[in-house]
Amino acid sequence: MDRLQERIEEAATLIRDIVLRTPLLENDALNDELGLRVLVKAECLQKTGSFKARGALNFVLRRGEAPDAHFVGFSSGNHAQGLAYAAHIVGARATVLMPASAPARKIAGTRAFGAKVEILTDFFADRARRAADFVAAGAILVPPFDHEDIIAGQGTVGLEVAAQAARRKLQPDAFFVPASGGGLLAGSASAVRHAFARCRIVAVEPHGFDDFARSHAAGRRLTIEAGASTLCDGLMSPQPGEIPFEIVKTLSPDFDTVTDGQVTNAVRILFERFNLVVEPSGAAAFASLLSQANAMQGATAVVVVSGGNVDQSLFTRLLSEPSSHI
Repeated sequence: MDRLQERIEEAATLIRDIVLRTPLLENDALNDELGLRVLVKAECLQKTGSFKARGALNFVLRRGEAPDAHFVGFSSGNHAQGLAYAAHIVGARATVLMPASAPARKIAGTRAFGAKVEILTDFFADRARRAADFVAAGAILVPPFDHEDIIAGQGTVGLEVAAQAARRKLQPDAFFVPASGGGLLAGSASAVRHAFARCRIVAVEPHGFDDFARSHAAGRRLTIEAGASTLCDGLMSPQPGEIPFEIVKTLSPDFDTVTDGQVTNAVRILFERFNLVVEPSGAAAFASLLSQANAMQGATAVVVVSGGNVDQSLFTRLLSEPSSHI
């Protein structure tokens, strides 16, 4: 067993009494319409509303219960809530740096766990410098994705998928997972590939934020230029993490990008067919699967729906958009 798989299994043991074992959902009518078997890993039902709680808990719990500790991080929202929750569990302080554009629900959710939120006007330019100020004063930085403990925690998503699929005697042909900084991609895909060596990995990014795909093609980490926009506020990292990038290179995934229109359609279908409230970032991998369904007839695909922290006004607007065919 390789070291990453060992770390993922250690993380699963450490956090198992705190996180939820999220379901692997199916809709028979949707399967019939698409001509393949789709299993949705509903991380939108996870504690704090996304998979991010897993990595943050693994990071914080591995440092023991430290009520005098001060943890700091930066995030557009889901890592922020995961960090705030993990610090709350051990009775420690947390400060989270967030962009002014972060959804109100994610800011409120972070504060609800007792964390202090500091809003940055120029988030991508200032977050590292400001986080360094806190670290210099004694705080412990909890990276959003570029750390072995974070990757191992996110890898428990894939570990659960492997166990759930095995109990149903399934051999997934494809595993669709969103990519941003790469923590979820590197960890969960590694666990799935460990269990199902021939499973195709599909890493999904929003249109205009395909830094991981470009980096993978170039063989080195690239940074995308600022200026693009996307509904997927949780998938806007301008560069892959160093550690995730090296792991993902060994997995040789396929990459795909999705448009805001495709994501909007995916949000609506997830609500209509699975009764799931999903944020745009959380629906990106499902949007990719829908776009590839015609080429996957008869296959079995697992898709990670990674988060559900969406403002009510945006969710209502997305549901009211004109329908498109599956």
